[in-house]
Amino acid sequence: FNIFNKLNGALFADAGNIWNVFDNVTDEESVFEGFKSLQDLALGTGIGFRYDLNFFVIRLDVGFKTYNPAKEMKERWFRDIVPNRAVLNIGINYPF
Repeated sequence: FNIFNKLNGALFADAGNIWNVFDNVTDEESVFEGFKSLQDLALGTGIGFRYDLNFFVIRLDVGFKTYNPAKEMKERWFRDIVPNRAVLNIGINYPF
């Protein structure tokens, strides 16, 4: 979405997780045996800015852990959306 002149904005979400599928592990929670539910997926969200210089684009994104399935049930949603836990990404000429 356009903010001003050549400055554009972006909203984003990213979902996924990592499981252990090859090693012998004793922690059953670490082994992937198929999705039990969508509660197994982590979710990150954020906002970004894109500045178009015609020959390349500069982007700045700020993202947060929105849902963390590794935490206790009551602690999973929106606990890490604070400035000191933000993830900052800077890119030159990447689409996202």
